[in-house]
Amino acid sequence: MGSDPRRNLLPVFVFWVFLLTGAAALGVGAVREHAQLEAATRAYLTELHISLGLTAALLLVAQILIGVTLYLMVESGGPRNARRMIGFWLRQAIYLSFIAAAAAGALTAVFRGEQIFFWEYPLPFWDAGAPQAAEHAQLAHIIAAYAFGALAVLYAAFALFDRLSPASHKSLEPPAPASIAAMIADGLAQSFRFFGATAFWVQLFLGVVSALLLAFAFAGHSVSPGGSNFGEAIYWASAALAFILLSILFAYRDMNAAAAIRNRPERYLAHERRMAFWFVGAGGFVNVVGALVSFIGVGLSVALLIGKTVSQPPGIAITDPNKIIRALDVFVLLVNFSLLFAHCVGVGVAAWLSISALKARHQYVVAREMARAQEEKSVAVVAAQSVAEPAG
Repeated sequence: MGSDPRRNLLPVFVFWVFLLTGAAALGVGAVREHAQLEAATRAYLTELHISLGLTAALLLVAQILIGVTLYLMVESGGPRNARRMIGFWLRQAIYLSFIAAAAAGALTAVFRGEQIFFWEYPLPFWDAGAPQAAEHAQLAHIIAAYAFGALAVLYAAFALFDRLSPASHKSLEPPAPASIAAMIADGLAQSFRFFGATAFWVQLFLGVVSALLLAFAFAGHSVSPGGSNFGEAIYWASAALAFILLSILFAYRDMNAAAAIRNRPERYLAHERRMAFWFVGAGGFVNVVGALVSFIGVGLSVALLIGKTVSQPPGIAITDPNKIIRALDVFVLLVNFSLLFAHCVGVGVAAWLSISALKARHQYVVAREMARAQEEKSVAVVAAQSVAEPAG
Protein backbone atom coordinates (compact mmCIF):
# COMPACT_ATOMS: atom_id res chain seq x y z
CA MET A 1 0.00 0.00 0.00
CA GLY A 2 0.97 3.64 0.03
CA SER A 3 2.87 3.39 3.31
CA ASP A 4 5.53 1.12 1.87
CA PRO A 5 8.61 3.33 1.39
CA ARG A 6 10.40 0.79 -0.79
CA ARG A 7 7.73 0.59 -3.47
CA ASN A 8 8.41 1.89 -7.00
CA LEU A 9 6.22 4.92 -7.75
CA LEU A 10 5.72 4.27 -11.49
CA PRO A 11 3.25 1.35 -11.17
CA VAL A 12 1.46 3.21 -8.37
CA PHE A 13 0.99 6.27 -10.58
CA VAL A 14 -0.17 4.21 -13.59
CA PHE A 15 -2.58 2.22 -11.41
CA TRP A 16 -4.28 5.32 -10.01
CA VAL A 17 -4.53 6.93 -13.46
CA PHE A 18 -6.09 3.69 -14.71
CA LEU A 19 -8.49 3.65 -11.76
CA LEU A 20 -9.56 7.28 -12.30
CA THR A 21 -9.97 6.77 -16.05
CA GLY A 22 -12.06 3.65 -15.50
CA ALA A 23 -14.17 5.49 -12.91
CA ALA A 24 -14.70 8.33 -15.40
CA ALA A 25 -15.84 5.83 -18.04
CA LEU A 26 -18.20 4.27 -15.50
CA GLY A 27 -19.65 7.67 -14.58
CA VAL A 28 -20.20 8.67 -18.21
CA GLY A 29 -21.90 5.33 -18.90
CA ALA A 30 -24.17 5.73 -15.88
CA VAL A 31 -25.21 9.22 -16.99
CA ARG A 32 -25.90 7.96 -20.50
CA GLU A 33 -28.06 5.10 -19.23
CA HIS A 34 -30.11 6.91 -16.58
CA ALA A 35 -30.36 10.56 -17.64
CA GLN A 36 -32.96 12.02 -20.01
CA LEU A 37 -30.81 13.13 -22.95
CA GLU A 38 -31.19 14.08 -26.58
CA ALA A 39 -30.08 11.62 -29.24
CA ALA A 40 -27.00 13.65 -30.21
CA THR A 41 -25.89 14.03 -26.58
CA ARG A 42 -26.46 10.33 -25.92
CA ALA A 43 -24.37 9.41 -28.99
CA TYR A 44 -21.57 11.73 -27.82
CA LEU A 45 -21.60 10.22 -24.33
CA THR A 46 -21.54 6.72 -25.82
CA GLU A 47 -18.42 7.51 -27.83
CA LEU A 48 -16.83 9.20 -24.81
CA HIS A 49 -17.68 6.20 -22.62
CA ILE A 50 -16.08 3.79 -25.09
CA SER A 51 -12.99 5.98 -25.60
CA LEU A 52 -12.41 6.36 -21.86
CA GLY A 53 -12.87 2.61 -21.40
CA LEU A 54 -10.35 1.78 -24.13
CA THR A 55 -7.90 4.31 -22.67
CA ALA A 56 -8.26 2.61 -19.28
CA ALA A 57 -7.68 -0.76 -20.99
CA LEU A 58 -4.40 0.53 -22.47
CA LEU A 59 -3.37 1.82 -19.05
CA LEU A 60 -4.20 -1.59 -17.58
CA VAL A 61 -1.96 -3.29 -20.14
CA ALA A 62 0.82 -0.83 -19.27
CA GLN A 63 0.27 -1.45 -15.56
CA ILE A 64 0.52 -5.22 -16.01
CA LEU A 65 3.67 -4.94 -18.14
CA ILE A 66 5.33 -2.59 -15.66
CA GLY A 67 4.34 -4.79 -12.73
CA VAL A 68 5.65 -7.96 -14.37
CA THR A 69 8.91 -6.22 -15.37
CA LEU A 70 9.52 -4.92 -11.85
CA TYR A 71 8.58 -8.28 -10.36
CA LEU A 72 11.19 -10.03 -12.50
CA MET A 73 13.88 -7.36 -12.07
CA VAL A 74 13.43 -6.48 -8.38
CA GLU A 75 13.56 -9.13 -5.70
CA SER A 76 10.13 -9.69 -4.20
CA GLY A 77 8.70 -12.56 -2.22
CA GLY A 78 5.13 -11.41 -2.68
CA PRO A 79 2.85 -10.00 0.00
CA ARG A 80 4.47 -10.33 3.44
CA ASN A 81 1.67 -9.17 5.75
CA ALA A 82 -2.10 -9.02 5.95
CA ARG A 83 -2.45 -5.49 4.61
CA ARG A 84 -0.30 -6.10 1.56
CA MET A 85 -2.19 -9.32 0.91
CA ILE A 86 -5.55 -7.51 1.07
CA GLY A 87 -4.28 -4.75 -1.22
CA PHE A 88 -2.86 -7.29 -3.68
CA TRP A 89 -6.11 -9.24 -4.02
CA LEU A 90 -8.21 -6.06 -4.21
CA ARG A 91 -6.12 -4.93 -7.16
CA GLN A 92 -6.53 -8.31 -8.86
CA ALA A 93 -10.30 -8.14 -8.36
CA ILE A 94 -10.32 -4.63 -9.88
CA TYR A 95 -8.35 -5.87 -12.90
CA LEU A 96 -10.63 -8.86 -13.44
CA SER A 97 -13.85 -6.84 -13.09
CA PHE A 98 -12.59 -4.23 -15.56
CA ILE A 99 -11.49 -6.90 -18.05
CA ALA A 100 -14.90 -8.55 -17.76
CA ALA A 101 -16.69 -5.22 -18.30
CA ALA A 102 -14.52 -4.29 -21.29
CA ALA A 103 -14.88 -7.70 -22.93
CA ALA A 104 -18.64 -7.76 -22.40
CA GLY A 105 -18.97 -4.25 -23.81
CA ALA A 106 -16.95 -5.18 -26.89
CA LEU A 107 -19.06 -8.30 -27.44
CA THR A 108 -22.22 -6.20 -27.09
CA ALA A 109 -21.06 -3.97 -29.94
CA VAL A 110 -20.11 -7.00 -32.03
CA PHE A 111 -23.44 -8.74 -31.49
CA ARG A 112 -25.33 -5.51 -32.28
CA GLY A 113 -23.21 -4.75 -35.33
CA GLU A 114 -22.16 -1.32 -34.01
CA GLN A 115 -19.03 0.53 -35.09
CA ILE A 116 -16.58 1.28 -32.25
CA PHE A 117 -14.67 4.58 -32.26
CA PHE A 118 -11.58 5.31 -30.17
CA TRP A 119 -11.37 9.09 -29.83
CA GLU A 120 -13.10 9.44 -33.25
CA TYR A 121 -10.83 6.81 -34.84
CA PRO A 122 -12.85 3.85 -36.20
CA LEU A 123 -11.75 0.40 -35.06
CA PRO A 124 -12.16 -2.84 -37.09
CA PHE A 125 -15.84 -3.63 -37.60
CA TRP A 126 -17.51 -7.03 -37.23
CA ASP A 127 -21.26 -7.66 -37.32
CA ALA A 128 -22.20 -10.96 -35.63
CA GLY A 129 -25.93 -10.23 -35.89
CA ALA A 130 -27.11 -11.78 -32.60
CA PRO A 131 -29.50 -9.37 -30.82
CA GLN A 132 -30.40 -11.82 -28.04
CA ALA A 133 -26.77 -12.52 -27.26
CA ALA A 134 -26.18 -8.74 -27.26
CA GLU A 135 -28.74 -8.37 -24.46
CA HIS A 136 -26.91 -10.95 -22.33
CA ALA A 137 -23.57 -9.27 -23.06
CA GLN A 138 -24.99 -5.86 -22.12
CA LEU A 139 -26.28 -7.24 -18.82
CA ALA A 140 -22.87 -8.77 -18.07
CA HIS A 141 -21.23 -5.44 -18.98
CA ILE A 142 -23.43 -3.53 -16.54
CA ILE A 143 -22.87 -6.00 -13.68
CA ALA A 144 -19.09 -6.07 -14.19
CA ALA A 145 -18.94 -2.26 -14.49
CA TYR A 146 -20.73 -1.72 -11.19
CA ALA A 147 -18.56 -4.38 -9.56
CA PHE A 148 -15.53 -2.44 -10.82
CA GLY A 149 -16.93 0.76 -9.33
CA ALA A 150 -17.61 -0.86 -5.96
CA LEU A 151 -14.15 -2.40 -5.83
CA ALA A 152 -12.54 0.91 -6.81
CA VAL A 153 -14.30 2.71 -3.95
CA LEU A 154 -13.34 -0.07 -1.53
CA TYR A 155 -9.70 0.07 -2.62
CA ALA A 156 -9.58 3.87 -2.33
CA ALA A 157 -10.98 3.65 1.22
CA PHE A 158 -8.50 0.91 2.09
CA ALA A 159 -5.59 2.96 0.69
CA LEU A 160 -6.70 6.02 2.66
CA PHE A 161 -6.91 3.96 5.86
CA ASP A 162 -3.47 2.49 5.20
CA ARG A 163 -2.06 5.98 4.65
CA LEU A 164 -3.60 7.44 7.80
CA SER A 165 -2.75 4.40 9.93
CA PRO A 166 0.42 2.85 8.46
CA ALA A 167 1.53 -0.58 9.57
CA SER A 168 5.04 -1.29 10.72
CA HIS A 169 7.22 -2.73 7.98
CA LYS A 170 9.96 -5.19 8.53
CA SER A 171 12.90 -5.38 6.22
CA LEU A 172 11.89 -6.95 2.93
CA GLU A 173 15.44 -7.40 1.71
CA PRO A 174 16.48 -11.07 1.96
CA PRO A 175 19.85 -11.80 3.54
CA ALA A 176 22.76 -12.26 1.18
CA PRO A 177 23.81 -15.88 0.62
CA ALA A 178 26.52 -16.75 3.12
CA SER A 179 27.37 -20.23 1.89
CA ILE A 180 27.14 -22.54 -1.10
CA ALA A 181 23.98 -24.13 0.34
CA ALA A 182 22.34 -20.71 0.63
CA MET A 183 23.32 -19.88 -2.95
CA ILE A 184 21.70 -23.12 -4.15
CA ALA A 185 18.49 -22.26 -2.30
CA ASP A 186 18.58 -18.73 -3.71
CA GLY A 187 18.89 -20.02 -7.29
CA LEU A 188 15.97 -22.41 -6.84
CA ALA A 189 13.89 -19.62 -5.28
CA GLN A 190 14.49 -17.43 -8.34
CA SER A 191 13.31 -20.26 -10.60
CA PHE A 192 10.12 -20.71 -8.57
CA ARG A 193 9.52 -16.96 -8.55
CA PHE A 194 9.97 -16.50 -12.31
CA PHE A 195 8.26 -19.63 -13.64
CA GLY A 196 5.52 -19.58 -10.99
CA ALA A 197 4.66 -15.98 -11.90
CA THR A 198 4.74 -16.82 -15.62
CA ALA A 199 2.31 -19.71 -15.21
CA PHE A 200 0.08 -17.72 -12.84
CA TRP A 201 -0.38 -14.69 -15.10
CA VAL A 202 -0.65 -16.62 -18.36
CA GLN A 203 -3.23 -19.02 -16.97
CA LEU A 204 -5.14 -16.27 -15.15
CA PHE A 205 -5.44 -14.18 -18.34
CA LEU A 206 -6.44 -17.11 -20.53
CA GLY A 207 -8.81 -18.38 -17.85
CA VAL A 208 -10.65 -15.04 -17.62
CA VAL A 209 -10.93 -14.73 -21.41
CA SER A 210 -12.08 -18.34 -21.72
CA ALA A 211 -14.66 -17.91 -18.95
CA LEU A 212 -16.15 -14.88 -20.70
CA LEU A 213 -16.31 -16.63 -24.08
CA LEU A 214 -17.77 -19.74 -22.48
CA ALA A 215 -20.43 -17.70 -20.68
CA PHE A 216 -21.54 -16.12 -23.95
CA ALA A 217 -21.44 -19.51 -25.66
CA PHE A 218 -23.80 -20.93 -23.04
CA ALA A 219 -26.05 -17.87 -23.37
CA GLY A 220 -26.10 -18.19 -27.15
CA HIS A 221 -26.77 -21.91 -26.90
CA SER A 222 -29.85 -21.22 -24.79
CA VAL A 223 -31.30 -18.41 -26.93
CA SER A 224 -30.36 -19.48 -30.47
CA PRO A 225 -33.19 -20.90 -32.57
CA GLY A 226 -32.91 -24.64 -32.57
CA GLY A 227 -29.78 -24.48 -30.43
CA SER A 228 -26.24 -24.12 -31.70
CA ASN A 229 -25.58 -27.83 -31.72
CA PHE A 230 -22.26 -27.64 -29.88
CA GLY A 231 -22.35 -31.33 -29.16
CA GLU A 232 -20.19 -32.17 -26.18
CA ALA A 233 -17.39 -29.67 -26.88
CA ILE A 234 -18.84 -26.97 -24.65
CA TYR A 235 -19.01 -29.35 -21.66
CA TRP A 236 -15.42 -30.46 -22.17
CA ALA A 237 -14.47 -26.78 -22.22
CA SER A 238 -16.28 -26.27 -18.92
CA ALA A 239 -14.34 -29.15 -17.34
CA ALA A 240 -11.05 -27.78 -18.70
CA LEU A 241 -11.89 -24.36 -17.22
CA ALA A 242 -12.45 -25.95 -13.81
CA PHE A 243 -9.01 -27.60 -14.05
CA ILE A 244 -7.41 -24.27 -15.01
CA LEU A 245 -8.83 -22.69 -11.85
CA LEU A 246 -7.11 -25.37 -9.77
CA SER A 247 -3.93 -24.90 -11.76
CA ILE A 248 -3.95 -21.15 -11.06
CA LEU A 249 -3.99 -21.89 -7.32
CA PHE A 250 -1.01 -24.22 -7.64
CA ALA A 251 0.84 -21.63 -9.77
CA TYR A 252 0.26 -19.04 -7.06
CA ARG A 253 1.62 -21.53 -4.51
CA ASP A 254 4.74 -22.00 -6.67
CA MET A 255 5.22 -18.23 -6.88
CA ASN A 256 4.90 -17.71 -3.12
CA ALA A 257 7.17 -20.68 -2.31
CA ALA A 258 10.19 -18.66 -3.49
CA ALA A 259 10.51 -16.63 -0.28
CA ALA A 260 10.07 -19.72 1.92
CA ILE A 261 12.75 -21.63 -0.01
CA ARG A 262 15.19 -18.75 0.41
CA ASN A 263 14.46 -18.12 4.09
CA ARG A 264 14.09 -21.77 5.21
CA PRO A 265 16.01 -23.92 2.72
CA GLU A 266 16.38 -26.82 5.16
CA ARG A 267 12.60 -27.22 5.20
CA TYR A 268 12.50 -27.86 1.46
CA LEU A 269 15.92 -29.18 0.43
CA ALA A 270 16.91 -31.47 3.28
CA HIS A 271 17.30 -35.15 2.37
CA GLU A 272 14.42 -36.28 4.60
CA ARG A 273 11.98 -33.69 3.16
CA ARG A 274 11.06 -35.76 0.12
CA MET A 275 7.46 -34.47 -0.10
CA ALA A 276 8.29 -30.79 0.40
CA PHE A 277 7.48 -29.98 -3.24
CA TRP A 278 4.24 -31.97 -3.41
CA PHE A 279 2.38 -28.94 -4.81
CA VAL A 280 4.57 -28.95 -7.93
CA GLY A 281 3.66 -32.54 -8.76
CA ALA A 282 0.00 -31.97 -7.93
CA GLY A 283 -0.12 -28.92 -10.18
CA GLY A 284 1.53 -30.87 -13.00
CA PHE A 285 -1.00 -33.69 -12.66
CA VAL A 286 -3.91 -31.21 -12.76
CA ASN A 287 -2.48 -29.62 -15.90
CA VAL A 288 -1.94 -32.97 -17.61
CA VAL A 289 -5.56 -33.97 -17.01
CA GLY A 290 -6.73 -30.52 -18.07
CA ALA A 291 -4.66 -30.69 -21.27
CA LEU A 292 -6.23 -34.05 -22.16
CA VAL A 293 -9.72 -32.67 -21.54
CA SER A 294 -8.97 -29.56 -23.61
CA PHE A 295 -7.52 -31.67 -26.43
CA ILE A 296 -10.71 -33.70 -26.61
CA GLY A 297 -12.72 -30.46 -26.65
CA VAL A 298 -10.60 -29.07 -29.50
CA GLY A 299 -11.09 -32.27 -31.49
CA LEU A 300 -14.85 -32.19 -31.01
CA SER A 301 -15.03 -28.50 -31.93
CA VAL A 302 -12.99 -29.01 -35.11
CA ALA A 303 -15.09 -32.05 -36.04
CA LEU A 304 -18.25 -29.97 -35.57
CA LEU A 305 -17.00 -27.17 -37.81
CA ILE A 306 -15.84 -29.61 -40.48
CA GLY A 307 -19.15 -31.46 -40.33
CA LYS A 308 -21.12 -28.24 -40.78
CA THR A 309 -18.88 -27.14 -43.65
CA VAL A 310 -19.19 -30.46 -45.49
CA SER A 311 -22.96 -30.59 -44.97
CA GLN A 312 -23.50 -27.26 -46.75
CA PRO A 313 -24.21 -27.87 -50.44
CA PRO A 314 -22.81 -25.10 -52.67
CA GLY A 315 -25.29 -22.68 -54.21
CA ILE A 316 -28.26 -23.78 -52.09
CA ALA A 317 -29.77 -21.74 -49.27
CA ILE A 318 -29.52 -23.36 -45.86
CA THR A 319 -32.77 -23.45 -43.91
CA ASP A 320 -31.64 -25.65 -41.02
CA PRO A 321 -29.98 -23.39 -38.38
CA ASN A 322 -28.12 -26.39 -36.94
CA LYS A 323 -26.08 -26.61 -40.15
CA ILE A 324 -24.92 -22.98 -40.09
CA ILE A 325 -21.50 -22.16 -38.67
CA ARG A 326 -22.13 -19.54 -36.00
CA ALA A 327 -19.79 -17.21 -34.15
CA LEU A 328 -20.68 -19.14 -30.99
CA ASP A 329 -19.28 -22.34 -32.53
CA VAL A 330 -15.99 -20.53 -33.06
CA PHE A 331 -16.11 -19.27 -29.45
CA VAL A 332 -16.16 -22.83 -28.15
CA LEU A 333 -13.20 -23.77 -30.35
CA LEU A 334 -11.26 -20.73 -29.12
CA VAL A 335 -12.04 -21.59 -25.49
CA ASN A 336 -10.81 -25.16 -25.86
CA PHE A 337 -7.68 -24.08 -27.73
CA SER A 338 -6.77 -21.31 -25.26
CA LEU A 339 -7.28 -23.68 -22.32
CA LEU A 340 -5.17 -26.32 -24.05
CA PHE A 341 -2.36 -23.77 -24.42
CA ALA A 342 -2.73 -22.67 -20.78
CA HIS A 343 -2.54 -26.26 -19.53
CA CYS A 344 0.51 -26.93 -21.71
CA VAL A 345 2.21 -23.93 -20.10
CA GLY A 346 1.37 -25.39 -16.70
CA VAL A 347 2.75 -28.80 -17.64
CA GLY A 348 6.00 -27.26 -18.89
CA VAL A 349 6.44 -25.13 -15.78
CA ALA A 350 5.71 -28.06 -13.45
CA ALA A 351 8.21 -30.28 -15.29
CA TRP A 352 10.92 -27.63 -15.18
CA LEU A 353 10.39 -26.84 -11.50
CA SER A 354 10.41 -30.55 -10.62
CA ILE A 355 13.74 -31.04 -12.39
CA SER A 356 15.15 -27.86 -10.82
CA ALA A 357 14.03 -28.92 -7.33
CA LEU A 358 15.55 -32.40 -7.72
CA LYS A 359 18.85 -30.96 -8.92
CA ALA A 360 18.92 -28.32 -6.16
CA ARG A 361 18.15 -30.91 -3.48
CA HIS A 362 21.05 -33.08 -4.62
CA GLN A 363 23.42 -30.10 -4.68
CA TYR A 364 22.17 -28.89 -1.32
CA VAL A 365 22.72 -32.24 0.39
CA VAL A 366 26.22 -32.53 -1.10
CA ALA A 367 27.07 -28.98 -0.02
CA ARG A 368 25.81 -29.66 3.50
CA GLU A 369 27.88 -32.82 3.77
CA MET A 370 30.97 -31.01 2.52
CA ALA A 371 30.37 -28.17 5.01
CA ARG A 372 29.90 -30.67 7.83
CA ALA A 373 33.09 -32.53 6.86
CA GLN A 374 35.00 -29.24 6.68
CA GLU A 375 33.67 -28.27 10.10
CA GLU A 376 34.70 -31.61 11.62
CA LYS A 377 38.14 -31.25 10.05
CA SER A 378 38.51 -27.75 11.51
CA VAL A 379 37.46 -29.00 14.95
CA ALA A 380 39.99 -31.85 14.74
CA VAL A 381 42.77 -29.44 13.75
CA VAL A 382 41.93 -27.11 16.64
CA ALA A 383 41.86 -30.07 19.06
CA ALA A 384 45.21 -31.33 17.79
CA GLN A 385 46.75 -27.90 18.19
CA SER A 386 45.39 -27.56 21.75
CA VAL A 387 46.90 -30.95 22.64
CA ALA A 388 50.27 -30.12 21.06
CA GLU A 389 50.68 -26.72 22.76
CA PRO A 390 51.40 -28.09 26.37
CA ALA A 391 53.92 -30.51 25.01
CA GLY A 392 55.75 -27.67 23.33
